[in-house]
Amino acid sequence: MGVIIRQSIVSTILTYLGVIIGYVNILIMFPRYMSPEEVGLARTIQDASMLMVPFVQLGISQLTIKYFPKYQNKSFYGEFVSLVFGLFLIATLLFSIVFLIFKNNIAEYFTANSNSVNSYLFYILGLAILLSLHQLLVAYAQSLHNIVLPNLLKEVVLRALTLIDIVLFATKLIDFHQFINLLMIAYLVNFIILLLYLIKNSALRISFKIKHIQWSVVKEMLAYALFTFLGASGILIIGKVDSIMVTGMINLNANAIYTTAFYIAVLIELPKRAVAQISMPILSKAFKRNDLNEVQSIYTKSSINNLIIGLLLFIGIWINLDNIFSLIPKSEIYSLGKYVVLIIGAGKLFDMVAGVNGEILVMSKHYRVSVYLIVFITIFTVAANYILIPIYGLE
Repeated sequence: MGVIIRQSIVSTILTYLGVIIGYVNILIMFPRYMSPEEVGLARTIQDASMLMVPFVQLGISQLTIKYFPKYQNKSFYGEFVSLVFGLFLIATLLFSIVFLIFKNNIAEYFTANSNSVNSYLFYILGLAILLSLHQLLVAYAQSLHNIVLPNLLKEVVLRALTLIDIVLFATKLIDFHQFINLLMIAYLVNFIILLLYLIKNSALRISFKIKHIQWSVVKEMLAYALFTFLGASGILIIGKVDSIMVTGMINLNANAIYTTAFYIAVLIELPKRAVAQISMPILSKAFKRNDLNEVQSIYTKSSINNLIIGLLLFIGIWINLDNIFSLIPKSEIYSLGKYVVLIIGAGKLFDMVAGVNGEILVMSKHYRVSVYLIVFITIFTVAANYILIPIYGLE
């Protein structure tokens, strides 16, 4: 638990440093210098890409964390790395083909209310592939018990580069299309930095032989990857489908309001993310040793700590919410998301109280239970949105 606490503290500090930069970006710079439609479009491009990530990699990141302990420090570790990236390449090609086949159907969904999204469909595909590859590298970093660098890149570096991008837009040195191009480059820079770090630390060793990995093991790995893909895709859909459905069923302006409110509410769960990231590889090793006492200890401590921190953050945000909105340019527009903050915030708090329950299920032999529940919740979420957005709007 000591490793978890140390890295979680550092990661949480980095996360909240990123929150400050993100606050400047999302709650000040974007509303001040972009129209709500441009804000909504920028968020839709990113959210749609993130929504596609689990469908690109088909559970391969989870596979990496699960099986890394079995191959780490072995002479044939390079074979494991090669197998993982080979599977990723196949999954990426399959997804790209499916995307191209259904491209017109995707475009049709946005045509009526948010047609400008269709000009960036290939950006969405490219960013989805880049984010998927980046997430695979993050899985290797997590397996090495290093979540600090991935969090530094995600929470601080990416947001700092985005801030520079929006400043260039605000000073009219670039237009909106160039802003999106530079945003794509910012994601690429993050990927390259993490790739170089892993190469330097010999975490990525390639071997073109796989004689030490038996077919039975490959079948087991594929079954695990495809099953956890359902869970990972469900989690992403639950987290990002709201934004996409608001864009398609209302308009980009509404998505600007929704995603801004969502960003405020999501601050509540940031401490849990750091704990969950570093807990997963340690839980994987604990289950490998059948050390259920260690699992119980991690579960109990994560639940108690998340409850205390989450409750304080939830109360602090809600009682100061009007003041927060007053600081946002065009607050009369963005304050329409006030009750979105309340609803999403309450959901995040409830999730925090449960600790790392999802991570424990995913790393255990009962991972199928978690997947069944997530698939059910995913279907329920999409259906509920489809029925309730026309009735209640953002709420």
